[in-house]
Amino acid sequence: MKLPSLLVALALASLAAAATGPEARPNFIVINIDDLGYADIEPFGSKLNRTPALDRMAAEGRKLTSFYAAPVCSPSRAALMTGSYAKRALPIPHVLFPGNPIGLAPGEVTVAEVLKAAGYSTAIIGKWHLGDQPEFLPNNQGFDLHFGLPYSNDMGPAEDGVKSDLGKPLPPAAKNPQPPLPLLRNGRVVKRVLPDDQQSLVELYTDEAVAYITAQQTRPFFLYLPHNAVHFPLYPGKKWVGKSPHGLFSDWVEEVDWSVGRILDTVRALGLAERTLVIFTSDNGGTPRSVNAPFRGHKTTTWEGGMRVPTIAWWPGKIPAGTSTDAIAAMFDLLPTFAALGGGRVPADRKIDGADLSAILTGAPGAKPPHETFYYFQGLNLQAVRHGDWKLHLPRAAAAPAAKKQPAEPFPLQLYDLRADPGESRNLAAARPEVVARLQALVAAMASDLGTEGIGPGARKIGQVAEPKPILPFDR
Repeated sequence: MKLPSLLVALALASLAAAATGPEARPNFIVINIDDLGYADIEPFGSKLNRTPALDRMAAEGRKLTSFYAAPVCSPSRAALMTGSYAKRALPIPHVLFPGNPIGLAPGEVTVAEVLKAAGYSTAIIGKWHLGDQPEFLPNNQGFDLHFGLPYSNDMGPAEDGVKSDLGKPLPPAAKNPQPPLPLLRNGRVVKRVLPDDQQSLVELYTDEAVAYITAQQTRPFFLYLPHNAVHFPLYPGKKWVGKSPHGLFSDWVEEVDWSVGRILDTVRALGLAERTLVIFTSDNGGTPRSVNAPFRGHKTTTWEGGMRVPTIAWWPGKIPAGTSTDAIAAMFDLLPTFAALGGGRVPADRKIDGADLSAILTGAPGAKPPHETFYYFQGLNLQAVRHGDWKLHLPRAAAAPAAKKQPAEPFPLQLYDLRADPGESRNLAAARPEVVARLQALVAAMASDLGTEGIGPGARKIGQVAEPKPILPFDR
């Protein structure tokens, strides 16, 4: 090679290295709200809750209108962490509880581990809920910093106020009470969480997050901010109680909006906006006190209202402002997306269900949705499948009726066109047998992978300890 050509090649290599070096890699912030309904915020149609910060975030970013979580929190968080369907990475029937012997296996490769290996600082500030034994806690799953609760804010004894909303009477103590709710910092208990502490959680997490962002501003970082709000029991901050005309739930949603605004303002003030991708989402559909319109159902169900969650992506200069996409996307897409943008490596020794969303987020010309098909699991059971705009609910036994004298009615095969009928109100199974057959073939394919019931061959081994102990370093 001639010298000038060599110099040009070296210069180009230097530029390429600079473009992929630590200073050029984006920061990642994921703000995950607990039990927030699809239409609980103004960008997704709320008429009750005032959310100006999220309005601005959506105006400056892109709404993901077909973004899926899981019906409940532990599976949803497992999918986010591992890039896989929850049943593949954490095959459990419901959620994890204090002192359980199981959790996310230490052998799972989390998004934090992927980014840490690529040179990122990593932190989780908020709720974990993937196992409370030391082996399963965030500091052993790729996070440099953990500050927050190990599980939901209702998991504790009734006398501590965790089984009733702010100001409501305490229910009777349980015969087998859960241990006190602990606030942790890097695996060590900071304090026992009581009502005043519940009320301070949103502000406390926000202050910690702002301090972390400020301290890490000169190097790439991944901040996972999973709030305990707006999960039962409702404990809006003292500055927020009564601020909304619609009660405690709205008060807390509006406090969450304030928190989002403060995070984004910090990113802007530090000059990090154009190199920070922020994702706002919810861990599952809202409870009956939420608004999940225009969808049917709520948390714990595989109706759209139980799993389709309000999601916004914000990255000024990269994500087109004031746009939206209806492309199918899910929690498990965050790991491969962040890996692609941050120079990390997606694990090659296991099946990853997620895909890189960066072209969808940035609105790249001709970008194709990475998923045509999405499977709806409720715990270990496959209950529905979506392909394009069609969704097929599989037949199953109904839940036991409230009145035991009435027999349970079987749940029939149901087919819906989600574009024309997002509320899943018109069953087209009889009218479109060819579509039913096409989606049943997809179910058959999944039956040989994760299985439609129980644990299929594609599910990985769950983490387990022989002698689990609750987190109890203080007097009960």
